[in-house]
Amino acid sequence: MLLTTAFVFHVVSGALWTGATLYVVYATVPRATDGTLGREAFVDAAHRLLMVTRWTGVVLPVTGAYLIWRLYVPLDALVTTGRGWAVLAMLSLWGVMNGLVEVGVLRMRREVDPDVGWGRYMAEGFPVERLTGGASVPGAAQLAAVVRPYLLASGALAVLLLVDAALLAGGVPG
Repeated sequence: MLLTTAFVFHVVSGALWTGATLYVVYATVPRATDGTLGREAFVDAAHRLLMVTRWTGVVLPVTGAYLIWRLYVPLDALVTTGRGWAVLAMLSLWGVMNGLVEVGVLRMRREVDPDVGWGRYMAEGFPVERLTGGASVPGAAQLAAVVRPYLLASGALAVLLLVDAALLAGGVPG
């Protein structure tokens, strides 16, 4: 029962995270870039993606570690089987994706608040309330230009992560 619960939380969290990433990349970044999405709405979407990234950044490693413990003992199965390599690829993609979202949103936040430190950013993220300063605050297009490369790379990795998950679900040879 615990194994099934771990699978459910792992898959649902991964689906939420990759889906949120791909949605922001596909639906909000282009609209912010061309000016059809307002600054507040774009910042809100980026902040929500960041919060999903952080939440799943706890759930995915905890459930993933449990799944590895239950399914890949002895641990050398991670480096001696095709399934093990797929799991290690998934772990790597997850880490880089998390980093890209964090750094991208931090860079975007620093466009508005250049002196924000890592600690304050980690505590706050980039809530809409931080858009203070009226006309001096960059618009959605400028903010999107800053975060775009990070989110595009994260979106590409999300697709690779989904392909990797499909290979694992479909039975990559052991």
